[in-house]
Amino acid sequence: MIERYTRLQKIKNGKIMVKEKNIRSYPTHWHEFYEVELILSGSGSYIIDGVSRNIERNMLFFMTPQDFHKVITDASEVITLMFMPEACDIDILFNLSSVFDAGGVLLSEADVRYFEAIMRELNVASCENDDEYSFYLLNSILGKMCRLKSSYKQSRISKAKKAMLYVQNNFRNNITLDDVACFVDLAPSYMSSLFLKECGVNFKDYLGSIRYDYVKRLLEYSNMTVTDICYESGFCDYANFERNFKKRFCISPTEYRKSKVGEKI
Repeated sequence: MIERYTRLQKIKNGKIMVKEKNIRSYPTHWHEFYEVELILSGSGSYIIDGVSRNIERNMLFFMTPQDFHKVITDASEVITLMFMPEACDIDILFNLSSVFDAGGVLLSEADVRYFEAIMRELNVASCENDDEYSFYLLNSILGKMCRLKSSYKQSRISKAKKAMLYVQNNFRNNITLDDVACFVDLAPSYMSSLFLKECGVNFKDYLGSIRYDYVKRLLEYSNMTVTDICYESGFCDYANFERNFKKRFCISPTEYRKSKVGEKI
């Protein structure tokens, strides 16, 4: 079964964790936190959502809670930063998620020194439970990552887009429009109309699209049962899930899995 890492397993204080380590191959997994990984030495590849990315010295990778990834390497030295969204500025995180894909970037030596220094300082701050300093350091890292992408334009994000980010981080849970409205401090009725106006779809359809996209990746990359995938993806009623999957994709979940297996043979 595909491995799932929770914040309680990997992040001691529940918010931020920085580790320097030597890694070897890891099977396909996902985690409920964000991850930044700086490659200090070694080679190999990441398989991220089924696409292979080369690992080499001075590369920086960014993985979200929606990414499935696998590591293939004999030995690579890395600095890994794991964090929950509430540990940083939500505007910066949304902008980063919009411009920084999972393919990674090759850094200059100057940028490597910058990330090494800030990540090590962040490790000290988080170990000392200095939340305010950790917040500023993490934002510096994420802001610098944004600036590495030529498509980046600094902007404040709307409450509707903050709501989208909340859904992306919490879709596996039984979330409602009321939960999202509370998160962005709006009345549910106004949140609903604002979401439709700015995002082009209503809340229910957006939540469904995120969940079903996740279902398809689990069907393709994991050996979980279809029933387990249903509940893992935030659905509460299997019969309704299967009916809507077939309506949406004109194929049953089991048939979809078989078709993807056939493509790989």
